[in-house]
Amino acid sequence: MKWFFKTAVVLILSVLVIGPAFAGGGRQQGGDTGPIIIGGITDLSAHGSVLGVATANGWDMAVNDINARGGINGRQIRLITYDSRSDPQEAISLYRRLVQVDNASIVVGPPFSNLGLAVAPIAREMGVVFFGQFGDPRVMLGEDLNTLNPYMFLVQPSAIETGIIAGGYMHEVLGLRRGAILHTIDHAYCFAQGNAFIDYAREVGIELTTIQTNRQQDLDMTVQLTAIRNSGAEFIFMANPTQALVVAVNQMHQMGMTNMILTGSLDFSTPFENLVSTPAAASRIFYPVNLDMEAPELAEITRRHIQIYRSEPTPKTWIGYDTILVAEAAIRKAGSTDRRAIRDALATISGVKTLITDNFTMNPRTHMPLGLEMCMYNIENGVQTNAGWFVPRYLQE
Repeated sequence: MKWFFKTAVVLILSVLVIGPAFAGGGRQQGGDTGPIIIGGITDLSAHGSVLGVATANGWDMAVNDINARGGINGRQIRLITYDSRSDPQEAISLYRRLVQVDNASIVVGPPFSNLGLAVAPIAREMGVVFFGQFGDPRVMLGEDLNTLNPYMFLVQPSAIETGIIAGGYMHEVLGLRRGAILHTIDHAYCFAQGNAFIDYAREVGIELTTIQTNRQQDLDMTVQLTAIRNSGAEFIFMANPTQALVVAVNQMHQMGMTNMILTGSLDFSTPFENLVSTPAAASRIFYPVNLDMEAPELAEITRRHIQIYRSEPTPKTWIGYDTILVAEAAIRKAGSTDRRAIRDALATISGVKTLITDNFTMNPRTHMPLGLEMCMYNIENGVQTNAGWFVPRYLQE
């Protein structure tokens, strides 16, 4: 049985034993009048701020749109967003503040799995949903992927899915058989994505010529890149956050590694191509993202984002927007701001129309969405092009 599905039986059985965990916490927010408080935690000023600010912009736009339509059952939403500075301990403190001081009914989170991992046990203790872009499935399912965290939820495909889809494109579409890996070991999402690719490669017969690691703050990756160049790899799977991707790709260009094909992290999406030293460095790159960035449904949001923030939105903006739409739907389904009721509603939510899909559906066994496809993008000379929707045979069998 393939790695991605190995936990299915365990997860089904876990539903039978998580009842006691669900029984604790879940304090109810008092009152049914006044604004509905949604808390937000993301990086607004540190090394993850490129993604964090884009996410927060999406939250803001969605809250403003909902309030302009009359709010939720006549009540306006008040969004309180705090800067975690990519610090897990700071995220824990801010989550506690949102729950205990600001009286948030639900907290939306950043595109950083390490913060989700840090907050998960606190959310279980305090009983308020933390709903974000935590691609590392351990955030929702525990270290061994067999213990559901009752208040942790994911809005996008997991790191496992993206790792397999990116690797599958190299193997099934481009016909490549020799790959190297460079992944960030102190970034939970990237590390999980890299490991998913390693498992996939070994199962389908991709030769892993070398496995190289780095840290988020590394500014020199020439040693790792030299090892990759000397390994005979046809492509590199890069599971890295934006800053590390920019460093690695710039140094590859300087080293003359211009024929190497790259795949991996969805952090290759905009604004990556605008951060590299020269457009030519951003070439021969294929990566998955769970939306079509040229879809007509995004045109109006894009226009308004440029008008308000003087910049193009990124996929994190659209995913942030959708996070609020799904949170709104869960509050409506719950019929109140009772925190446990919101959790139960979110766990079984389905049919929500968002920017990315007309049918956002949560899997109650995993707290991860069901059926979200991914679109492959190709970057050549700094220009992003839609290469089409792709699901590898590996995930269809």
